[in-house]
Amino acid sequence: MDWHRIAILLFLILAAAGQGPIGQENRKTKNFENFSKPMGGENYISEDYKTFPELSIWAYHNGLKLAPDRKDPAPGAGTGRLFDNQCRMVPETGLDILLIADPNKKDIIYVYFDLTHFSKTENAAILPDRELRISANGTLKRTIRFPDTNLYSKSLYSGNPPVYITVDPAELRDGRLNLNLTPLAGEKGRFWGVWDVFLSYSAPEYP
Repeated sequence: MDWHRIAILLFLILAAAGQGPIGQENRKTKNFENFSKPMGGENYISEDYKTFPELSIWAYHNGLKLAPDRKDPAPGAGTGRLFDNQCRMVPETGLDILLIADPNKKDIIYVYFDLTHFSKTENAAILPDRELRISANGTLKRTIRFPDTNLYSKSLYSGNPPVYITVDPAELRDGRLNLNLTPLAGEKGRFWGVWDVFLSYSAPEYP
């Protein structure tokens, strides 16, 4: 009997058993969404995804400057960064995003949205004002508007995305946080986009 092989097999079985609870815990939480692929159950539609170069060309032809995809740390992913230069566009009907927080934590949750931010140049085309409403579990939390040069500047230089909402743990549903981004009714086309969204227990650098 090869005792060496048996010892290795027992070690692998015990190691796998020890990792079980950790793997289950990881599946219970979802701290970020970076849209590198369609969210669960979604079909891929090319109009829903744009890269930084594609959006930059559109911005240039409309006299706008586009803030780049930020390199924010991916929570729970070690040294990983939420950066892939791919943006999920928000359709006219809105976009739903699911995050799952730790239901045992009682601290205030900060949900950060790395949205597409544009700044007008002196050659800007005549574009209609835009509005994006952000809701969490059915409650309206914030409204973002274009143009907004302050948000554009903060997106470039602040330590965290300038658009965020706060969520009390009591608002969670078994840890689930159903986020919704909805353009103002009547707005045509896909103007708004989101590079990534993540939750954190750290307050923003600049409120």
